[in-house]
Amino acid sequence: MTVVALALLVGAGPVTHAQGCRVPEVYLKMPGDLSRTVRLADRGTPVRIMVVGPRIGGPSFSEKKRNRLLQALEQKLPGMDFDLVDEGRGAVPAAKGFEAMREEIATVRPDLVLWQVGTPDALNHADPDALGRTLVQAADWLRAQSIDLILIDPPFVPNVLHEPLYARMVGKIGEVSAQSNINLLRRYAATQHLDNERRKKPSSDVVDAPLQQSCLPDLVAEAIYRAVMR
Repeated sequence: MTVVALALLVGAGPVTHAQGCRVPEVYLKMPGDLSRTVRLADRGTPVRIMVVGPRIGGPSFSEKKRNRLLQALEQKLPGMDFDLVDEGRGAVPAAKGFEAMREEIATVRPDLVLWQVGTPDALNHADPDALGRTLVQAADWLRAQSIDLILIDPPFVPNVLHEPLYARMVGKIGEVSAQSNINLLRRYAATQHLDNERRKKPSSDVVDAPLQQSCLPDLVAEAIYRAVMR
């Protein structure tokens, strides 16, 4: 029996988020599949995931959040093994990130790349169109290597002066994803939704803002699950 079939039998449903991390399904739905990841899953071969950009859980408690992502993946996709390379590569614009990615992939040899992108470009007032061209180029290059890709756009950061800069980049990332069929986890929309929900309820009933940011491992695991189970 394949891993995908096993996941269906055990009922690893697509709405199983950690408490406080539930978001609308549209933010996790991606246009493309993860063909290499699915192929390895059906073979029973471990999937190596490489994170490009900041650590998947941020600079603090990264080991805890790294383990949280692996545990969430293993819960949703039982019988499937994952190896996460998440060393933290700093915040660099997309063009430099793509250069570093090509060099590192030769060593890491990943099956799936999670690319947190857009924040450095926004803070450096980069041209959104240039960012879009870099993302298309990177996606095409990874496809040629038969490596799966999921982009992760910037988080929503309320009450900061540079928030409008984020919105421009988020819009371009979403546009490129739709036009070029590039997988995208809409973290900006998801964290904005979580912030709106937090403001609606007493603080005792919901997670605070820092904890909302830690939802990323759960959202990534859910997005991967959905793409694999398609």
